[in-house]
Amino acid sequence: MSDKLKKFFQKKKADVKFKRAGPGHRLNEDSAPKNVNKVGETSRSCRIEPTDEAKQAAAAALARFESKKSTAGSKNMSLATIKSRARKEMEAEKRNEEKNIASDVNNCEAINISNEVPESLAASGVFFQCPMIGLEVLSEQEWQMKIEEFIKEQMKDDTMLQSILLIQNCNKDRSKVEECIKLLVTYAENIIKNKDEEKYRKIRLSNKTFTEKVKPIKGAVEFLESLGFVQKSILHQEQEEEFLVFPEDCLENLVMVQTMVDDLQSAERIQLVLDRNVKVLLPSQASKQITLPQEFFTMTTNEIKVEHQKRAEKIESDMVLKTKSMRLKEQNKGKSNYKYCLIRVKFPDCLILQGTFCVKEHFSEVMEFVKESLFDEERPFKLSLPTGKTFDHNEEPMSLMELGLVPATILLYKSDSTENDQENPYLKDDIMALVQDTD
Repeated sequence: MSDKLKKFFQKKKADVKFKRAGPGHRLNEDSAPKNVNKVGETSRSCRIEPTDEAKQAAAAALARFESKKSTAGSKNMSLATIKSRARKEMEAEKRNEEKNIASDVNNCEAINISNEVPESLAASGVFFQCPMIGLEVLSEQEWQMKIEEFIKEQMKDDTMLQSILLIQNCNKDRSKVEECIKLLVTYAENIIKNKDEEKYRKIRLSNKTFTEKVKPIKGAVEFLESLGFVQKSILHQEQEEEFLVFPEDCLENLVMVQTMVDDLQSAERIQLVLDRNVKVLLPSQASKQITLPQEFFTMTTNEIKVEHQKRAEKIESDMVLKTKSMRLKEQNKGKSNYKYCLIRVKFPDCLILQGTFCVKEHFSEVMEFVKESLFDEERPFKLSLPTGKTFDHNEEPMSLMELGLVPATILLYKSDSTENDQENPYLKDDIMALVQDTD
């Protein structure tokens, strides 16, 4: 476990233990501790050494990295071969217009699935990193499983914190999670505000609201149990039914109940970071048909095709009645079907840099992605569409969705630098080494 996450959990545990201690008592000045650190004050000398588990995880991650590196090395071409092959393909492509290159990528919605393209050259999926937990690059589904296992293991001694983290991190539908949290808060606040009324201390398990909004959410029932609720059979309308009951003796510790409610509402999720899934392609590889994986879409492929066809027919039927701006707005509605975007940047030496982005990311993120891949990061450059449209600084704060670059686009790299590009390549050596020979 990372030091950052360890400190987070230790702080949460310390806060809970402090609040569980009950109301404070006035102390005489003589008996009060004299050397007490202020809240938030830390010391370099108190830095925690990594645990044996953390060292083993780091060693395993390093071993996997070295294994992948050695495996990839056998598939990758030498830099000299890459440059030579790229020059040959560049000469062959001089007769092609840039707009023809772009059309194959921009029309990803119309591209048929092709089994001829190796997954290594297409977008084989959407992958993430989780800096707070480990170094792996995994799919979102794999991370969800790993995060759940991680929370259960790390918080096995504190069921209250465990239930809160499970609620916040291990349920896919955020709207349902928010509904559940509101209901859990209502249950607790009803007890706090009406502690003398027994009806507020009972939850019927067969209640429709409970079965639909609380029970399906991971960690929700466990949270109620950590508040003090216990399951009991109670006579209800002349028949026994199962209830969650808040015992009367727990009313003495309503301060802790309020603390747990506050923690539930303020808890932050463990964040995943989108991995760029960087690839470098030769023109012959980039010109092949590509497929966008299902993770790119908010709907299924068939639903998108039907929706796209309906929208196209509607736009065609009333084209005369719409202005250019209205038509553009209609076209952009179709882009909302996508969550992620595939960006390819073509350099003058014909190598193509590919990365995956969220559709809501700003164009400045693309610029930074390209800059970090350059051999000379200080070299000024601009990106443009094959149609001639060049993006300026005013458009960098705009999202890829707003700029119409979704679901996939090829951009052209342009630089005013007069340096000899044969001696000073565009991409870093470690980036160029990602080119794979599939012949």
